[in-house]
Formats: sequence, structure tokens, C-alpha cells
Amino acid sequence: MMDTTVLISLSGQQLHELIEASVRKALLLQPVPKSDDTDTLLDTKEAAQLIKYKETSIYGLVKRKKIPFCKIEGKLLFSRQELLEWVANGQTPISAKQ
Repeated sequence: MMDTTVLISLSGQQLHELIEASVRKALLLQPVPKSDDTDTLLDTKEAAQLIKYKETSIYGLVKRKKIPFCKIEGKLLFSRQELLEWVANGQTPISAKQ
């Protein structure tokens, strides 16, 4: 197969549009980055914000052991990853870690 070079004369505006269209196409074809697999511990306020609940609702779910949590020296902590899995699984109760 032989490589062919084609020279075309473009105006500044045409070149600008060609570059812009090429960049847009490249961005659309770019693979979606994998989600971050690292986990983070959240306090009650952060957990409530993440899953769009009121803090008082979070406390109620913890009391009834309906939400994944751990308690360290009296402080409630929530695994970000476990909370997202909990929501994705239809908020199925998970055994609380204490």
C-alpha cells in the first residue's frame, strides 16, 4: 500500500473548525476513565451528603443496623464504597461492624 499526501489550502476559519471538530471527536471517543477503587471513611455528615439522606435518618438507620457502618471510639464512620454498594443493592441491610 502506498501512502498518499494531499495538500489542501484552508482559510484560518476552516482550519480552526477542522481542529475543533477533531478535538471534539477525540474527546467523545476517549475511553471513560475507571472509577477510583480506593475507599474513604466518611463521617455522618459526609455519608448523609453522599447518599442524599438527612443526618437524623442516617442515625436511625445505624440504630436499626440497616446501613453499613463501623464505630471507633464512639465515632460513627462509613466506608464510601460500602455505602455506594448499599445504595446500588437497593439498600439491603448489611451486618454492622462494631
